[in-house]
Amino acid sequence: MRTAIESSAPLGDDFVYALSRAIPEYAFERSAGGGLIVAPNHTAGGRKSGEAYYQLRRWVETSGAGGQVFDSSAGFRLPNSALVAADAAWLSAERIASLSPQQRSGYWHVCPEIAIEVASPSDRWADVCDKIDAYLDNGARYAVAVDPETGRTYERGTSPRSLRLDPEAIANA
Repeated sequence: MRTAIESSAPLGDDFVYALSRAIPEYAFERSAGGGLIVAPNHTAGGRKSGEAYYQLRRWVETSGAGGQVFDSSAGFRLPNSALVAADAAWLSAERIASLSPQQRSGYWHVCPEIAIEVASPSDRWADVCDKIDAYLDNGARYAVAVDPETGRTYERGTSPRSLRLDPEAIANA
């Protein structure tokens, strides 16, 4: 079950990183307000997020879009100070080149340009949709959530013309 733990002081990147290393069976993120968000990593969820990563990676390879694709273990520090890890994310070569060496150390200080979130059974759909909204509010071009249990999707922004995600394949992975 996904749990949010509020803190009287914002939790730093080093603290979140240390927790991630000490307890690898859980995913840790930080809300914009500085609270800790904890969710277990389940096997079936990993298969579904792997499908999302595969589809994004295939798009990069076949479209010539370039840039880099990241899986669910890559954390990004958004402009609003939230620390998030999409199930699959993409950054263009231009966006990466614009980052200073300091912004590319530890958790990169950038919002993915494309983010895919796959809801787990313990997630509240409204929370997953809020995360999609946060990506757009922080600079993403396109973000989508997939709910494997219901088949729902929630999309924001503009998908690149050549990107053809298959939410059904993600849900059924």
